[in-house]
Amino acid sequence: MVNLHGVVNTIRLVAEFPFVLRGIFGARSIKQSGHIHINTVNAVFHFKTCRWSFAARSNNKCESSDSRKERNVFHTHGNVSESMVLSERNKQHLSSLMKEKIIALAGQIHNDVVSWRRKIHANPELAYAEVQTAAFVAEHLRSLGLDVTTEVAKTGVIGLLKCNNSESKCVALRADMDALPILEANAVDYCSKNEGVMHACGHDVHTANLLGVASVLSELRNELSGTFKFIFQPSEEKIPSGADAMIKAGALENPKPACMLGLHVSPEIEVGKIGFHAGKFMASSDEIYITVIGKGGHAAQLHNTVNPLFAASEVLLELQKVSDAKKPVVLNFGKIEGLGATNVVPEKVEIAGTLRCFDEQLRFELHKFIKDEAAKAALRHNAKCEVNILQGYPVLVNDHETTAAAKLAAADILGEEAAIDVPQRMGSEDFAYYTHHVPACFFRLGVGNAAKGITSAIHTPTFNIDEDALKHSVAAMSWMAVKLMQE
Repeated sequence: MVNLHGVVNTIRLVAEFPFVLRGIFGARSIKQSGHIHINTVNAVFHFKTCRWSFAARSNNKCESSDSRKERNVFHTHGNVSESMVLSERNKQHLSSLMKEKIIALAGQIHNDVVSWRRKIHANPELAYAEVQTAAFVAEHLRSLGLDVTTEVAKTGVIGLLKCNNSESKCVALRADMDALPILEANAVDYCSKNEGVMHACGHDVHTANLLGVASVLSELRNELSGTFKFIFQPSEEKIPSGADAMIKAGALENPKPACMLGLHVSPEIEVGKIGFHAGKFMASSDEIYITVIGKGGHAAQLHNTVNPLFAASEVLLELQKVSDAKKPVVLNFGKIEGLGATNVVPEKVEIAGTLRCFDEQLRFELHKFIKDEAAKAALRHNAKCEVNILQGYPVLVNDHETTAAAKLAAADILGEEAAIDVPQRMGSEDFAYYTHHVPACFFRLGVGNAAKGITSAIHTPTFNIDEDALKHSVAAMSWMAVKLMQE
């Protein structure tokens, strides 16, 4: 028989870990304060190994047979099963602490993020001319201690945040920086200073948000692992695509991301909510340019002219049949120009439109169909037809696993009601290029607030956001990135 001699009057355990002892010594031993009193054994928990060690001092008393049996059972079985439980609970606790830190940091820098957004909003720059914006981004990333590369695809910026075991995995996050050729009509003190140029699509929000995420994660770098790659790209609004150019310049190499995140503002979604859609989310986009060529002349001389306006009208009516809500496919036109007069038949008519669909094979089949049908329709009027299709963005396909993980993280940090499902969109987005190279999730950030009158659509002169959205987005995107790094 083994005798344990010794008495330990009190073992103290900090209140954060009362659950550790509860499973071993019984709930009756735990006080509300988180302290435990045991008179038989001195127990020490080693966090690195997730194991307990036991010791005692002489006090002329013997351990009872039942106590010894109970202790032996723990030593026999506890090192495996109990350690696994304790390890998992410890991980959950540390994860909860990390989430709380992210929420706190997002709140602390919120005013800074808003000021960055307003600075960028007041100084908008068009595609591939984002010089000041890129310089501002690079300066901030350097101030955080990131490895920064500039002039990627002309004005793009990439920042690398290397944490513990930096080569283990890479998670990429992207923002676009370009503005639109729109005259702003908002009466705000951060209204555009560049007349005729406006951040009417929220790229100022995207950029400021990602700077905020970089700030939060850099603050926690000693507690994180892997490398976070921050990609700030030019020219989302204009072909040639900035995303495609960044990829060709090596943005997805050295290191190659295991997955990627991106977002876009949505004024139709109320602030505080984030929208997700797995699979094919946003349509491909191609620009269609058609020139119908006739024979100009005096409008009274029908026998000496071929009116391209009539031919162009039939071309449009014929191509109108392409649109199909069931597939879905959209072929629509927004411009027709024939520079004639009341008594002048023009030489040609210019038509411009867009093609949107969710099937890449169908997309290129339609390219041929448009050319063939337009030529046939023009020929019926003895006119000729030239079709130029400027290939735009592909279908944006969200990876199912990455999107599910991102949505779960958003619900975890913002609440289940905040992470919502949204339908497919016929709009296009050049983040699609990334989704054809890396498992990715592109989500929608709610920025609308009807109570405050913030309801204007994107690409309008009065578009604006509820800036509270930035507090939600910085916290959510940071937590998504951390959880994806842990996958």
